[in-house]
Amino acid sequence: MTALAPEQQRLARLFQLVEREDVHLQTVRGRLLGADCAVDANRVRVLLSEDSGIDRLESFGARFARMQDTVIDKLIPALLHVAGEPVMAAIDNLDRMERLGLVSSAEAWLEMPRLRNRLVHEYIDQPSDLAAALERACRFTEDMHTDHVLIQRYALTHLGVAPAPPE
Repeated sequence: MTALAPEQQRLARLFQLVEREDVHLQTVRGRLLGADCAVDANRVRVLLSEDSGIDRLESFGARFARMQDTVIDKLIPALLHVAGEPVMAAIDNLDRMERLGLVSSAEAWLEMPRLRNRLVHEYIDQPSDLAAALERACRFTEDMHTDHVLIQRYALTHLGVAPAPPE
């Protein structure tokens, strides 16, 4: 078996990182919302009525942001580089990934940072507004999981790069 080039090793480590981030994100999402992404204002009020609910919400927002940042800012550029493709601005990279069938929606991925900023950096006064943002973010976690699996499968099949073994 031939050794991977440094850029392939980096991509393999990024796959391992994203897998770990995905597991953590799915776990905190489960603690926050269970298996139900449907969120209304009353559910938000109940969630925010307890310190543990607030902590779970903050943890979810942080994990959501971390995975989204890693995929957009690190994984996709590394994959394109290893594939011999030019690395461009995030919007162009995402459009290319959508055309290749490796992300479900470039537009959704571009919406994620705005949503993340609402969840993490802004205080949302109205429970109904927070409910809508939280429900959308919950559904995005499913897209992020599906898309990173597609990207990983492509890298293994076309580039011979698999996630690095755990350290």
